[in-house]
Amino acid sequence: MAKKDHFQASSLSLSDDIDTSIGVMSDRAADAPQVSKNRLEELRALMQKASPEEQHPTPQETPKDDLVEKLVPADFETILPRNQLKPAPEAWNFFGKPDPDQYALIFQSIYKYGLWHPLTVWQQEDGSYMILGGHTRNQAYQDLYDITQDEKYLSIPCKVYKHDQISEATARRIVILTNIAQRAQEKSRVRIHCYTVMAQLEKQEAFYGSGTDVNTAVARLFGVSRAQVFQYRKLEHLIDPLLDALDRKELSLRTALAFSDLTPELQEIAYHRAYYVDATAAQLKKLKSIENEADLKAIFETIPDAPEKYQYVFSTTIPKPENYDTVSFYIGQEEHDAFKALLQDALAHNDQISNQTKELIKKMIS
Repeated sequence: MAKKDHFQASSLSLSDDIDTSIGVMSDRAADAPQVSKNRLEELRALMQKASPEEQHPTPQETPKDDLVEKLVPADFETILPRNQLKPAPEAWNFFGKPDPDQYALIFQSIYKYGLWHPLTVWQQEDGSYMILGGHTRNQAYQDLYDITQDEKYLSIPCKVYKHDQISEATARRIVILTNIAQRAQEKSRVRIHCYTVMAQLEKQEAFYGSGTDVNTAVARLFGVSRAQVFQYRKLEHLIDPLLDALDRKELSLRTALAFSDLTPELQEIAYHRAYYVDATAAQLKKLKSIENEADLKAIFETIPDAPEKYQYVFSTTIPKPENYDTVSFYIGQEEHDAFKALLQDALAHNDQISNQTKELIKKMIS
């Protein structure tokens, strides 16, 4: 089947053998879940907002089709009745739903311009098809059917993997790769979890063969560097508050990586005491060796000796005799008089200092 760049929903027709009495093909039986009136009104407003004069269509979801097709080409493309589709397990599809604004753009685009990308599905032994990529597009078709009752939204273009064509591990890889382009940029935790799960799958079933390092294999699958995979996998140990701070740009990647070396308990302490704010490179370097709260407190609450900010140059109108050294003193601002009295008393009772030196010192402190 020739690959299409664009699928116009209005051009689709139902085959005669589709059972229209069940699932989304039905006219919603009395016991079927009903869409709220408010929800329908919101969707109708989106349809009216879609301007026919708009010259440039709003992008829909853009899965990494080229990457997935290159790694694991689908067996064929076809149009399937949507009542034969079922979502991937939540443990596989941990990306969640797009926010309302993102969904509105996808919904409007499909309504105005049709479907740009077919769903990616995996044929099951019971005759159903598991959605590996395209849950949001499928939901948009459902919403459009709820509003219009137009049967063209009851079937949808799909790229199909036969049941015996791919393994469960590869199916899970496809779920991640077809979703990461949309949702992984929202929060660091999503991309972190993607890399971690993909590494686990690689250990279960090597995609590039047993001779390839896990991080290298994951990097090749995502098209990123091995170092990036290593760093993000390490961040899997970071507690949620610090991950949120990372997303808010309140701490750098370097700081996040350093704190990920701590136990969750010590990370909680560091977060609540805001140790991650303005942490220095020297402090971060010490985190690898700490074992308890006292060690942590010692790093971030011990006040270091502040280096002298200024260098002072002293001058005097008293000539320095030959073979004499200059000695400088720092005196507390309120201790000048006491220091002078101390020197005068010491000079009066010390016979080891010459009279010439005594006279010079008296002139200096006068």
